[in-house]
Amino acid sequence: MNDNEMVAITRDDRDGVDVIQLDGEVDLTNADSLLAAVEATRSASVVLDLSLVAFLDSSGIRAIDRGHRHLTADGRAFYIVSPPDTPVDWTFRVAGFSTGRLAASLDAALARAASAE
Repeated sequence: MNDNEMVAITRDDRDGVDVIQLDGEVDLTNADSLLAAVEATRSASVVLDLSLVAFLDSSGIRAIDRGHRHLTADGRAFYIVSPPDTPVDWTFRVAGFSTGRLAASLDAALARAASAE
C-alpha cells in the first residue's frame, strides 16, 4: 500500500473460491476499487475478507451491496468475513445488513462456500 492508498486489495484462490482480502480503510476514495475486485472474480463462490478493515463507510457498504447483486445475478454465492466486535461488524449491524452472508472468520466463510457447491 502506498501513501495515497487507504486500503490494500489482494485476491487469492482457495480451492476454487475467489477470496478478496482488504486491509485498511474503505471509503469513497476506494469503494470503486472494491467493487471492481468483486466484479473481476470468476468462481462460483466469492469470499470478501474484511477482517483487517479498520473503517468502512456508506460508500463501502454500497460497493459491497452492488458486488453482491452482481454475483447473485450471475447465480454465484457471496460471503463476507466480518469478525465479531470489529468496526466492520458494528457498521454492518448499524446499517441493517443481512447477517445471512456474514461469517465470523475466513475459515467459516470458506466452509459455507464449500457446502454451497
